[in-house]
Amino acid sequence: MKRLITVVLIAFLAAGCATQSQQARTEGTAAGAGIGALIGAGFGAAFDGARGAAIGAGVGALLGSIAGYSYADNIAKRRSDLAGKENELDARVAFAHGVTGDTQKYNEQLASEINDSATKVNTLAAQYKNQQITQQQLVAERQDMGKKVQNAENQLKLADEQLDDLKRFRSKQTGPSDPLDIEITRLEGQLAQLKTNTTTLASLSQRI
Repeated sequence: MKRLITVVLIAFLAAGCATQSQQARTEGTAAGAGIGALIGAGFGAAFDGARGAAIGAGVGALLGSIAGYSYADNIAKRRSDLAGKENELDARVAFAHGVTGDTQKYNEQLASEINDSATKVNTLAAQYKNQQITQQQLVAERQDMGKKVQNAENQLKLADEQLDDLKRFRSKQTGPSDPLDIEITRLEGQLAQLKTNTTTLASLSQRI
């Protein structure tokens, strides 16, 4: 009975978190992972004591990391905030500043994913060589990595579109706009890094 009550309470808390999903996304992957770990640990403890709590925390952290940060969602929100103010210089500067921050954050997330993937690829290569995994398992891992690469390429395209839009707006301005020029330059730097990260991830995928 106590376990059932615990599960019900956790489910209630999880539902509360879901209603604030947009806020969770803007707070980043770490926060999402933390919330996910707590929820997962609660479910695990309710069903299998300490061992279940540890397993549940791991699963919850993974789910929280996935839902914790969404580059595309953040950009969509910023586009929504910009609606009706597209011709206002200050609004464009604020938009550019936000997109640059979002892109930097995504770059950091992707860099971490690249490190994890590099370790995983090396492990898979060793396991396959030692016949610890099958060809079918290797194919499944390759497909999973391919999905990650496709996602990164989609985010790259989205970031590129924002930069092009800002440049078009800037080209129509007759006067100086140092703040916008600075933000465009910063975004160009982040976009270049995003291209490098995406290429690196793709090269890792080809090693599987």
